[in-house]
Amino acid sequence: KQWYQRRVRGTADDMSQSNKRKLEDINSNFTKSFIFNTIKEANPQKSDSSVANLVNNHIKTNSHIFLKEPYKKKTSKKNCAKQPLSHKERRELGLDTLKQGEATFKELLPIHKLWCEYVSQIGCKSEDIARADLHGCFMTVTKTVCPPLLRKSGIVAMESLNTFTIVDENDKVHVLPKRGSVFSFLVNDSVVNIFGNNFIFRPGERIMKKISKQKLVSI
Repeated sequence: KQWYQRRVRGTADDMSQSNKRKLEDINSNFTKSFIFNTIKEANPQKSDSSVANLVNNHIKTNSHIFLKEPYKKKTSKKNCAKQPLSHKERRELGLDTLKQGEATFKELLPIHKLWCEYVSQIGCKSEDIARADLHGCFMTVTKTVCPPLLRKSGIVAMESLNTFTIVDENDKVHVLPKRGSVFSFLVNDSVVNIFGNNFIFRPGERIMKKISKQKLVSI
């Protein structure tokens, strides 16, 4: 029993002496400078003061020092791609309306010329005209349930679900309802009449939609 107690005391003394030697080694200037330089090389973005604080904390607490930041698992971010605006958001922002003075007849003439070239390649077939893009078309209201809009004519600047927005030669903006109206325009020197009741689609939907056999266009 006495031998065992002496052995335990000897082991405890050895451990205390080794800890003292470790602290002496850590407190030596060489060790401090070595630790400082090692951390600085591994983390060049850290300032000298922050590295010195790490070294001092290590000496006081005898804790571990990570040469680099511990690895953190990257969290997968959801797809943050911007989604297109909805029709409601476009209406709230006023993107579906054309105010007076925002576009002039002269500014729309180049678009009208491009539209004439585009529609001349399509021809006068009813189904092709029904699917054609009408932005840039010079159209006239030939029949309507709203008498003040009769004979209004201009270049189509915008098309929505229920309306055509045109700019006339006096740079005035007119919003023409499709329902209850008949519109006419020229295609290869032929007069084409379209019935607004059958064009109550958004432009993209009308272009992609299957055209029914009902009467859409009169030539």
